[in-house]
Amino acid sequence: MSDQVNHSIAGSWLGKYGYQDDSDGSTFEAVFLESRGYIEGSILDDCSLGEAFVTGTFVYPNISFTKKYRKPGLEPVEYRGQMSADGQSLLGIWSIKTQREGFFDNRGTWTAFRDGTENAFPIKTLRKELLAQSGA
Repeated sequence: MSDQVNHSIAGSWLGKYGYQDDSDGSTFEAVFLESRGYIEGSILDDCSLGEAFVTGTFVYPNISFTKKYRKPGLEPVEYRGQMSADGQSLLGIWSIKTQREGFFDNRGTWTAFRDGTENAFPIKTLRKELLAQSGA
């Protein structure tokens, strides 16, 4: 067994986000690419919001990125967080600042685990259940 810790953000992650009022958010799958502290990738939310592209920075342990949905008319989402010491999880906050009249700023928390790790399995199971319920 190797004691080497992976502090790269690159790879597949499974996660879940929630809202500040404790209402349920969505599970998601993220894929990050990393080069010299810059990240890009995609996130697929398991709800009607769908796919988004991400760009940002990662310098262990801090991650910061903007998520922009492919679906028109949706505001970008700002994510901030940190990677755990073992390199297997991410935890942070997200926020939406809206400029549109009649809409309110929103925020919440998020967490993600490397796909294939023990902590990712409950999220993977939940994703499958949600996809089955939606008929996808």
